[in-house]
Amino acid sequence: MLKIILSGIRKRWVFFKAYYIRCRADKIKYLRFLGARIGKSCNIYTAPHNFGTEPWLVEIGNNVTLGQGVLLITHDGTSRLFRDNMPGMNPFGNRFGTIVIRDNCFIGNNAILLPGIEIGPDSAVGAGSVVTRTVPPRTIVAGNPARPIKTLDEYIESYTQRMIPLEARDREVLRQELTIKLWGEKR
Repeated sequence: MLKIILSGIRKRWVFFKAYYIRCRADKIKYLRFLGARIGKSCNIYTAPHNFGTEPWLVEIGNNVTLGQGVLLITHDGTSRLFRDNMPGMNPFGNRFGTIVIRDNCFIGNNAILLPGIEIGPDSAVGAGSVVTRTVPPRTIVAGNPARPIKTLDEYIESYTQRMIPLEARDREVLRQELTIKLWGEKR
């Protein structure tokens, strides 16, 4: 019985080392090992498996943030429907594309980036958006399919009008300030 328990613990430890330490503790290093090109000062909150089956087709510039659940899809899988009956098709399909995210970009949670696109520098993609085309520099896009909604300058102007002035420098003070400002009371 003890042997079975120890075997289970050992298997979980191997999984922990392989997944958590390699993927979570140093996710960027692991993605680079898989072939993704990632610049400096990036924050990647999405899981490594969301880089798809061809992570070497992904290039990310400096100072880029990818939110949780962002999917980077570098191939078109619909060829599965017909590739067995077409001459010249290989078992992987034949439609691939790179995904290039330039410097100083923000990609919101659960956005989907499809093959063959480029996100221009100083741009943002709204949460849940599906990017099917290249995004020009200094542009904010959102929706399905993602469309330009504002320039970066327009977004900065509207953002500063909605800002909540805060003095907090730690999470506890932030919580107190936001609770009072947004709920009108101390909780």
